[in-house]
Amino acid sequence: MFAEYNYDNFPVIFVNFSESIDSENDFDQFLNEWLLLYHNREDFSFIFDTRNMKNISLKYAIKMALFIRSLRKEDYHYLQKSLILVNDKHIKRLLDLVFTLQSPVAPVYLWQNDNDDKNDNDDKNDNDDKNDNISLIETLNSINRLDLRDNMIYIKPNRSIIPFL
Repeated sequence: MFAEYNYDNFPVIFVNFSESIDSENDFDQFLNEWLLLYHNREDFSFIFDTRNMKNISLKYAIKMALFIRSLRKEDYHYLQKSLILVNDKHIKRLLDLVFTLQSPVAPVYLWQNDNDDKNDNDDKNDNDDKNDNISLIETLNSINRLDLRDNMIYIKPNRSIIPFL
């Protein structure tokens, strides 16, 4: 499975991504679960963990930009903000492309850490993961565009560089 949604800390939802997308259907399931959150009509925030991602095709960046464009048509945006964890330069460039083609519907904080490879931490236990999640939730709840962490970028919503998209 490409994306695993974790609702344990709702309204903060963790989305952990695998290394690659196995099929078109895999990516569509990721988008459909996101749409279900809109149909629930409750505010939420995302913490996207892309640190396992490595081999993602350019076509999925374009599909993501088109998905964001379709979300823009919603009357109300239940997504309040997102924190994206990234440690791969290729994935960072794909995210840059997505947000150049289509700005997000809510504030996005892209946090790059070139040294933090999740795969190097296979011996971590569940307590470590819970503490990491608590720390990430605190970061998500406390950050704003004027108070960013090191290696963090703020991506402003509703500001497409290419206005006709």
